Amino acid sequence: MRIVNPRRAIVALSLICALFLAACGSAEPTAAPEDFQPVVTIYAPTVVPSPTAAPPTPLPQPTATEALQAAAAVADAPASVSGQIAENVNPFTGLAVADPAVLQRRPLLIKVANTSDVRPQSGLNSADIVVEHYSEGSITRFTALFLTNAPARVGSVRSCRLIDIELPVIFDAALLCSGTSPGVKPLMRASWAHRNNLTMISDMGGTECPTCPMFRTSDRLPPHNLFANPVRAWQELDKRGKNVPSTFRAWTFDSNPPPGKPTTVLEVGYKSGSVIWSYDPRSGRWLKSLRNEKQIDALTGEQIFAANVLVVHAPHVTTLIQEDVTGARSIEIQLWGEGPLRVFRDGAEIGGRWRRVPEVGMFDLLDVNGNKIPLKPGNTWIQLVPMSDIVVNAR
Repeated sequence: MRIVNPRRAIVALSLICALFLAACGSAEPTAAPEDFQPVVTIYAPTVVPSPTAAPPTPLPQPTATEALQAAAAVADAPASVSGQIAENVNPFTGLAVADPAVLQRRPLLIKVANTSDVRPQSGLNSADIVVEHYSEGSITRFTALFLTNAPARVGSVRSCRLIDIELPVIFDAALLCSGTSPGVKPLMRASWAHRNNLTMISDMGGTECPTCPMFRTSDRLPPHNLFANPVRAWQELDKRGKNVPSTFRAWTFDSNPPPGKPTTVLEVGYKSGSVIWSYDPRSGRWLKSLRNEKQIDALTGEQIFAANVLVVHAPHVTTLIQEDVTGARSIEIQLWGEGPLRVFRDGAEIGGRWRRVPEVGMFDLLDVNGNKIPLKPGNTWIQLVPMSDIVVNAR
């Protein structure tokens, strides 16, 4: 099978985007500065064998509270042996599960907005992984991964961005969002063309729809009233024959922390406002704030927390893809190759590098000696930041 070389695809894909936008009659784009570099370098990874397991029979879904209680009851179980995840362990959290059958369903990546009119968001503390990144301009957006837990609603849900071409490949997961811009859609299709196991559920949702993967509520104005229902999303994947387990096995977990620099506060200076993580030694968790105001999960009323916080530095390239009528341009976050990494767990910082080689989708977390950095069993929050032009302070 012929695999597209991403470096050779730059010019062709850029032209496709430009022609597609012109055909759709998009609003006139704003003039680009003279030093603007119109680069679109969509990554085309080598094929990874798809799982051969048949789609599982739909399972009774636990409530978020039941799932969290079950996870807590088995949190002390061994997460891995010599880097190999045990059969009854969630590969995204390193936590043993009460019912191993839930590991046979497909992980879900759900796109969640992060603007003042949608906070507090719902369901983020039930996610195994949350990736926070620039969307366009100065605002950030979340992509939250769910496998073990199934909260009643997650959101509010918004549209996908270029980064969501990469994340389903990295985590081998299905993608849920309200759609894409005309410039992103053809690039996503081209990048996923040879990976039959990847799929996206794009649904504008019906009002209070009890059977839809996504539904709209009457307590908010659109577009901020769209939410995802993970159980309905898994049922939709069953219909498509896509509800198969992930092949992700990249990370290792250990309840015993490796040596690190004592750290209790982490501040990530996004242009839309500094994200602040404070370590709470009583719970062993990092607690999240935005501009010194606690960020809350609307479903539980708890402050957003994480067992691990990863600061991943990667190249950010502004493209010609127009995301909205204001002329805002999509940002390509290049999560391939390698780059600086800072892992925060158990009140300490461990420095190293992340690495994603072309032959596989997922990426490794390596210390300065090239050994895998073990994460603390539990949920992980990933802060994607540019290689420069952003302040990251830890103390």
